[in-house]
Order: sequence, then structure tokens, then C-alpha cells
Amino acid sequence: MRRFRLGVDVGGTFTDGVALDLDTGELLRTKVSTTPEDQSTGVVNLLRTFDLDPADIVGFHHGATVGLNAVLTRSGAKTGLLCTSGFRDLLDVGQLYRPDGDDLYDPQWIRPHQDRPLVHRRYRREIAERLLDDGTVHEALDLDQAREDIEFLRDEGIESVAICLINAYADDAHEKALSRLVNELLPDAYVQVSSIQARAGEYKRTFSVVLDAYAGPAITTYLRNLRGRMRDAGYSGDLQIMQMSGGLRTLDSTIEDFPALTMGSGPVAGILGAEFYAGAALDDASLVCVDIGGTSTDIGFVANGRALVTDNWEADQGMPLGVATVDVTSIGAGGGSIIRVDDFGTLTVGPESAGAVPGPAAYGRGGTEPTVTDCYVLLGYVEPSLFLGGAMDLDREAALAAFEPLANRLETTPENVAQAAYDLVNRDIVNATRAKAFDRALDVRNYALFAYGGAGPLHAVATARGHGMRRVVVPYFPGGFSAFGMLTSRPKVEHVTPEMRSLAQIDPETLAMRYADLEQRATADLVRQGVDPSQVELERSIYVMYAGQSWDNRLPVPNGPIDQATLDGIRQATDEHYDHVYGYAAPELGVSVTTTAVTGHGPAPDLKLPKITTGCAEPVATAVKARGAAIFGGRKYADVPFFARSELLAGNRIDGPAVIDDELGTILVEPGCQAHVDAHATITIQW
Repeated sequence: MRRFRLGVDVGGTFTDGVALDLDTGELLRTKVSTTPEDQSTGVVNLLRTFDLDPADIVGFHHGATVGLNAVLTRSGAKTGLLCTSGFRDLLDVGQLYRPDGDDLYDPQWIRPHQDRPLVHRRYRREIAERLLDDGTVHEALDLDQAREDIEFLRDEGIESVAICLINAYADDAHEKALSRLVNELLPDAYVQVSSIQARAGEYKRTFSVVLDAYAGPAITTYLRNLRGRMRDAGYSGDLQIMQMSGGLRTLDSTIEDFPALTMGSGPVAGILGAEFYAGAALDDASLVCVDIGGTSTDIGFVANGRALVTDNWEADQGMPLGVATVDVTSIGAGGGSIIRVDDFGTLTVGPESAGAVPGPAAYGRGGTEPTVTDCYVLLGYVEPSLFLGGAMDLDREAALAAFEPLANRLETTPENVAQAAYDLVNRDIVNATRAKAFDRALDVRNYALFAYGGAGPLHAVATARGHGMRRVVVPYFPGGFSAFGMLTSRPKVEHVTPEMRSLAQIDPETLAMRYADLEQRATADLVRQGVDPSQVELERSIYVMYAGQSWDNRLPVPNGPIDQATLDGIRQATDEHYDHVYGYAAPELGVSVTTTAVTGHGPAPDLKLPKITTGCAEPVATAVKARGAAIFGGRKYADVPFFARSELLAGNRIDGPAVIDDELGTILVEPGCQAHVDAHATITIQW
């Protein structure tokens, strides 16, 4: 009997899977088309493609975009909000900032929630009650009035209810009372309270609970359906669900606690896979992670071997999840992004995507609009007969026909339009990465660009050059890499306590008691999910800012006994953080503490990268599967070799221009670059 652990990532175009043989270390991989109408169908199809006995599967790690899709397409549950009187319009008022670009100067710009609300204003009901910031009752909860508002929501057909009261982080008694009343009057409704994320800051906390109430029903329905489909297929083991926090939760605890934390779990898993690679094969290198799939490009960072985290991830512009997540940014540019010419004659790429159906024109499934994948075909970066290891034969004539209307309108050739569109995608990725790096105070010139996703390595060199970088790293299996990242993940939870006071007011004994309580809660949470308490690892954090500010910063706190030196260290770390990130420090100012936090980890999986046979610098002749013309920067090269990655050996070197075909992706080695294959089949491109 063999034993496998599976990682499955559902994307907008493809569903990717990686299976790890726990006895031999062998890694299997495959992908199937995503089934948008029911993503669990694609997951089951993938299992059939693997042709594994369900009894041999001992672990199943899964990430999906069901919740995020519900938010972006506004197809979530019909949601109501119960809020404190006077805070009905908080979702629309938003925060002070607006996005960069043209919107920054547009007097008619309105916030996304105001334009396309998750909760319409008439379904936001103001409840008579008020707590002070220390939890003291300033105005008692009026349950009679609350009953009338909940009955109104019931009569309006509300399917889900978010409850967020001001200062409920200090005392959740009023929220719990409202939750009981909602369960009485709307017994079939989905209900979520903001105190599940007990943090100060009403805007983020409100959106946190609203996002969960809006997307939670779709997520829980999908997860329950997936469990049923998996059982029907013969798998009866645990389902571990990827979280945006960078860890796994059991399916049941995901449903019970905070389903919205799964929304961007696939891209997060890819960054965790890059973090694993950095430690296992790259000497804890610092990486810019660029994951380009069929629908989007996801960007993240690994600094000195650790994935960066944030508390500011947004499901949509101005809609923060409000909890700590792995830092990932997405833009609407991928292999399926549609290329058009607007009314002003300007070439545009995305954010609309052809998706899995009909897909790019070259797929031959009825798509007629040109996409970025069709660019690859016309530019010669993809050999149609070698695409996906030969599993799909692309139609170059269909791609050419899709570009001809645009070429005629722009009075140029289809190849020139394809080159321009390809360059536009590269520009957008560089701009998004630069903005994020600037926000994190990162100088990425000495980083390596870590490229994955089916299309990531096709843009890697151009993107890296746009940042002044000198090295690209492509892992063993770029296509489906997020599924691999799920196999590198481990159980993870985070528990927080709001503070909202000066650091000078906190004594060592109080802080020690706070962390002891948080550590006990985090340990109990992991044990509830089946983790042996002796294998739990705990990390402390604290959120600080200078007095009078409203934007806090997360800092690590050492484990071990807490004394005055610990508090002095927090003060010093605050000044050092401000100096590094913002370019100034103000040691004369007081420090405010907003939140204390403890992160708990389960045991890390025993996973090693595969090794391949060593050869000489020159690849074997049979590794070249085709030759053809390709266009780089408007210049045509007539005899570009296409190498089969499966036949490359450790030590091989390939001079550009060249293309390396992977079963689940394509690697572009541009002119002036050299690719090197290492013992783990990792390909490094330098220039």
C-alpha cells in the first residue's frame, strides 16, 4: 500500500494538483480545467487524472477561490448588518486614502463598496446600544428595537447577517445577545459576529465580519459539497483547508470559525512554497514571488527566507479582511486576459479573462477574442504541439485570426500587436511589484525573481530586468506550484487580545499574563484540530505605533520570561522599525500598544525536493524537441530551440534565446541570458 498526501489548488482557469508519495518522496503533478459552475467537480476530475486509489490518500490539502469570486463578482449571500446607532454608513465612508493612479485626482471617484455594495444601505440596521472602549455599558442594548430590525431583515429575504458593534472587542455580550436573537428569528440564516476577530479599529473589524457574512455561505456550501464528493469518490480522511494566514485548518474548524480566511488561499500557498524553496535550496534567499496563472498575477515577497505578512490585505479595493495574512497582491493580468482596443485607440490587456471556457482563441474551444496566451503563440514562445506536454495542441491560425481585427484597426501586424500586449503585461507586473516593494521598504535589486504559475516563467526575465534584478529562479514545477505550496504548509492559528493603551502603562507581569492566556488559547485551538500539544510551536507579536497615530505595526516579541528588559526591547524595536520602513524615528514620542498576538504552529511536514541525474554543461541532443522562430523585443530569431525540461540534467547550461517546455508551464530564456539546471531541477536564469 502506498501513501500519498495531495495538494489541490483551484484557480480561475485550471485546477492544479501535486501528490507526494510519503514513502519514496516522489512528486506527481497534473492539472485539469476548472469547473466554474461547481469547483468540486474539477477537484474530483483531478483525482481521476492522478489515477490513485482513494484508500492510499492519507492527507488532502486544499485551497480555493470560491469566497473571493463571490466578492469580486458580487454573487454572495443577501446580507444584512446590525451595527451601533450612528455607524450605518461606515462601509461607504471608508478610510482616508484612495488608490494611486487616475483615481487619486478624479473628483467623481466613489469607493467600491458605495458603487457595488456587499450590504445595501437599507439592510444596514442601526441598533440602540453603546459600549465604551473599556467595555463599560454607556447605553443598554434595546432588544425590542433589535427584534423589529431583525424581523425587517427576515421579511426582506436576508440570507446572512453580520453583527458588528462599536467596542465589542472589549465586551462581546451585546453581540452575543443579538446573535441569539437572529438565530431565533432567522434560524436558517448564516450569522457572524465581529468579536471572532477581537481587534480594535471599527472599519477593519466591520469589513472583516461583513466579508465573512457575505462570502461565508458560498464557502461553507462548497466545502461541505467537496467533502461529500470526496467521500463519494472513496476518500474518507481529513480535509485540511488552506488559510490566508499561511497555514492549514481542518474543514470543520474552517466552517465553524472564520471561512473568509480562505479567500486568497491559493496565491498564499504559492508564497509558502517559495519560502520552503528558499530554505531548502536557495540558502534563505530573498525572493520576489511572481505567480502568473490564467486569470491573474499574484505578487509576494520572501525576505531572508521568511514570507512577509500583512494586516492590510483587501478582498477588493477598500475592503480589508482585517486579520494577519501572508502579504499577496493580485492584478488582473494572466494567460487568459483579453486584449482589446478601447474607444480612444489604446491597446488594453485585462482585467477580463477568457477563463477556462471558452479560453484563449488558440485553445480551439470557441474563443474569438485574443488573449495573452495567444500572444505567446504568435511570438513563438509556445510550440503548439508541445503545450502542456503535448496534452493540448494549440491552434496558431485561430490565434492569428483573433489578432487580425486589432491589427487592422491599429494599422500594423498581428505580431506587433502581440508584442505590444506582452510588453504591457510586463509593465503592469513591474509597476505593481514596485509599488508593493516601496510600501514594504524593500530594495529588490539584490533579490531573485521566483517565477511560477503556468505563465510566470514566460514573463520572468522581462519583469526582473524591469527591477534591475539579475537572476530568475524557476522551481521544479512552476505550473501547479501553489498546490505544492500546500504540501509544505502546516496547521496554524492566531489569537489576539486588544490593548489600546500606552506601552508605559503596561507592566511585565500583565504582559506575561496576557501572553500566557494567548498561548493557552492557541495551543487548545491546535489540539482541537488534532495536533499533539508537544509539537505546538508558539510565536509572540505585538502591534505598536507612535502616540497619536492610527496605523499600527506588527513586531515580534521574544519567547521566554517577560521582564522590564522585554518592554525596553519593544520600545527600541519600535524606533528601529520606523527608521527602516518610514525613514524616521521619534524616540521622544510615546508608544501605543493596540494588540497582543500569539501565533501557533503545528509540526512542519517532512518534505524534500527531488534530485535529478547529473550531466555535463551541454544538454543531450534528444532534449531538443523542436526549433522555430520567435520574436524578442520586436526582433525575430529564426532558429530557437525548444527543450524538454524532463530530459535536462543537473549541470546543463542553455544560452538564450531558448524555450524550455515543462509539462505544466513554459520557461523563456531571452537573448543574452543563460539558464542553469541544479541538482533539484531548479532552473536559474542569469544575465
